[in-house]
Amino acid sequence: MPETTDIDELIQQARALLKQRKFAEAVQTYERAVAEHPDSIAAHEGLGTAAFITQDYDRAIKCFKHVCRLDPRRAQPLVNLGAIYNRQGDHNSAAKSLRRAIGKDRSCAEAYYNLGIAHRGLKQLPMAVSAYREAIRIAPEMAEAYQNLANVYTEMGNTQQAILNYQRALELRPDFERAKRGLEQAQQSADKVKRSISPFGRLVDISAAGEQTEGAYRKLSPQERFEDRNAVHTLAKELERAAAVLLKQVREQLDPAIDELTHAFSQSADRYNFKEEFELFQNAHRNFQTTFQNLRTRGDNLRQHEETMKE
Repeated sequence: MPETTDIDELIQQARALLKQRKFAEAVQTYERAVAEHPDSIAAHEGLGTAAFITQDYDRAIKCFKHVCRLDPRRAQPLVNLGAIYNRQGDHNSAAKSLRRAIGKDRSCAEAYYNLGIAHRGLKQLPMAVSAYREAIRIAPEMAEAYQNLANVYTEMGNTQQAILNYQRALELRPDFERAKRGLEQAQQSADKVKRSISPFGRLVDISAAGEQTEGAYRKLSPQERFEDRNAVHTLAKELERAAAVLLKQVREQLDPAIDELTHAFSQSADRYNFKEEFELFQNAHRNFQTTFQNLRTRGDNLRQHEETMKE
């Protein structure tokens, strides 16, 4: 019977080979460790890591699933599975695995970071923002989280927030090339928007305006013109107030309700375990619909008044 080698010695050898980028030899050493010590979590994790590095993703998944069976309490192998699924483009499986990981360890920044990648891959950009923010809350020095958050803000068209997060990433890692490129592109985009906004007024083409409006509205008497101005002023003020109420409702109710629901969804391993947050969102959404309908009605009133002025 062949003599077995001490597991710690094998693991150290394999890790040294990985550092030396001798991947094939590292895999062989980890395979030997697994064969001689089949219940060693470190051996299976090491083999999974080596498989991931060599892009043998199916084998890496198999290894980390085995680690989950060896110790179901640990979150880390589930985080690693999520990272691998993301690399494969299977963002649904990644999100499921990462939510399970968060259910076991809510203080794992890597779980939220990888969940952000999964949500971005699923085009769930607000949820990606929430996941990256949570990763940053737990690990404020994670430059990659700021950089990825900035990328999401760029996709959402929020250039200012993108710039702020690229800058924070570079404060933490001044040599972060991807953040440098992202910041440069975001600043160019912001400058382009500024240049497109003219600070000067624009004269109306009198001849074209005459062609468009001549005969469109009936001629008003001085008294009718006075009454029209008063009516337009009153209707416009009502519309402005309705818009302000809608904006306040979105900021104070709908946005916070969405954030609470997103946060609960990203943290819960049980998809049905956020009833309270969902009810809060439903209530905020109903209020939004009522407020929006009021705004629409005010806009319709103004348009109807305009129609009465036409011939």
